[in-house]
Amino acid sequence: MTVFLIIGAVGVALVLMALVVGDVLDGLFHFDALGGDLFSLSSIAAFVGAFGFGGAIGLALLDNTFFASLVGIVTGGAAAFGAYKVTQALKSGESAASFRSDSMIGHTGRVITAIPEGGYGEITISVGGHVRKISAKSPVALSAGDEVWVSSILSPTAVEVTSTATPPELTQ
Repeated sequence: MTVFLIIGAVGVALVLMALVVGDVLDGLFHFDALGGDLFSLSSIAAFVGAFGFGGAIGLALLDNTFFASLVGIVTGGAAAFGAYKVTQALKSGESAASFRSDSMIGHTGRVITAIPEGGYGEITISVGGHVRKISAKSPVALSAGDEVWVSSILSPTAVEVTSTATPPELTQ
């Protein structure tokens, strides 16, 4: 049982190392060389720790090393998969909070560099707490300080705007 407890303690130490310097060690030793986070340091640490403690529990239940190893493998696999899923959820959370161009449509902004008729200028816009300065095109001339709303996305760095003061029949 001591061997399984030592393996579990090594897994806990690996988890602590993963929390402190995990990205550095992942890059240094290429733990994720097979791609994805299944073989990252956090997943390996979770497997080792759960294998050790699961094996100790299995050995306490039945005094059989094979059964204890089997219990350790199952619990280690479940812990590694859990670490993988948590890592994936955390990484997908980063992109969900990021700024997307298509989220600007319909939001108001303010002209900061005058926009000539059919030409480009600049606006600032705040969407979801993100303030951006972006190039803007308008069918009518707009002065700095005018309030506008984004009517379409022209590119990742440019939008088409319509003045909030312009009646809708003049913009069509």
